[in-house]
Amino acid sequence: MQILFVATNLPIPPDSGQSIRGLSIIRALASIGHKLTFISFASKNRPSNLNPLPSFCDCIELLDREMRNLTLQPNYGERLKSLLKLRCYSIERFRSALMRERIQAQLRQAKYDLIICDAVYGLVNIPETPVPILLNTHNVEYVILRRYARMEKNPVKKYYALAESKLMHLAERKACRQIAGAMVCSGLDREIFQQLRPDLPVSVVPNVVDTDSIRPENPERIAENSPVLLFQGVMDWYPNRDAVKFFTQRIFPAIRAEYPAVRFIVAGRNPPNDFVAGFRSAPNIEFTGTVPDMRPYLASATVIVVPLRLGGGTRIKILEACAAGKPVVSTSIGAEGLDLEPRTEIIVADDPADFARSVVSLLHEPAKCAALAKSGRAAVVERYSQSTLRRALDSLISEYSTGVVGSISKQG
Repeated sequence: MQILFVATNLPIPPDSGQSIRGLSIIRALASIGHKLTFISFASKNRPSNLNPLPSFCDCIELLDREMRNLTLQPNYGERLKSLLKLRCYSIERFRSALMRERIQAQLRQAKYDLIICDAVYGLVNIPETPVPILLNTHNVEYVILRRYARMEKNPVKKYYALAESKLMHLAERKACRQIAGAMVCSGLDREIFQQLRPDLPVSVVPNVVDTDSIRPENPERIAENSPVLLFQGVMDWYPNRDAVKFFTQRIFPAIRAEYPAVRFIVAGRNPPNDFVAGFRSAPNIEFTGTVPDMRPYLASATVIVVPLRLGGGTRIKILEACAAGKPVVSTSIGAEGLDLEPRTEIIVADDPADFARSVVSLLHEPAKCAALAKSGRAAVVERYSQSTLRRALDSLISEYSTGVVGSISKQG
């Protein structure tokens, strides 16, 4: 099939959950034999080497556009204008007449069998077309906003988040009328998505990791009295910053009481300076910033912690940790949607005291730690490897090639 892949961000380098999922899907589609044209926004300071994307796509078209980082540039004025117009700012900020024109030009130049839109944000620029649109979802976005609103204590921010979540809910409901089908990360997301449009074909296409390149290693031996706890995640994403704050304030002190030399490493791009500054006086907490390869950090870690209280989709950071043969302790929201067996393949704890005890228990019992890591690795190889993704996509795309899935409804 000839597929037009419409994205809002360049998945190079693959250093976030969205870029890892997007690139994995593109790689899998190319390996099956589909021909892809990729079009996306991209920063002017993007990498000069886009490998491996060119090996998967026949054509790549990038539109220069600097997307504001909402952490560093909240843009309150634009948010207020969107709110007064009853439009979802999270989506409106991606609206682009030029992108719409370029997509229209691509549709005129070639006969596409399918459009894959990477995340709901890109739909705002796709013109009405008889070509079926398959929406690739990373999260159910309104759920994340609603969860944030429930936690926020500042009344102004809370009200805004509630309003934005309702506008996003309306936007995602509208999106479901524009598309022929959707692919989601988990069965849980499928249930939520089908509430937006019960007759919408929704398929689970899981997040996966490369279990051939991420595998257990024999790192330098870590002294038993100085274990390393690792949290990995982009730090310009609020749920990750909230997780770090929650862990350091409510969980880490109890672990340090048992292991005074324990280190907590936060590995991920763009930690805001003011956020990092708040931990300068805190002992044994380190921020790496952007890392070119997460594997050395995974190899040197004793336990991976995922203390998320917000989020959606499924956490690739957990899949990477399990693939690397590391034991994982996570909150239920962190482990949400993943087919991992609690207590045997992952430890799940929501109460801060339970979370701390779970980590300490693993540090106390190396055999238990090793058994959990081994089971987690086996589960990810079986359920979340590249071959799993190829099979899921091959089955799904064949439905479009045979006409089982019809074209989109007219856009409202």
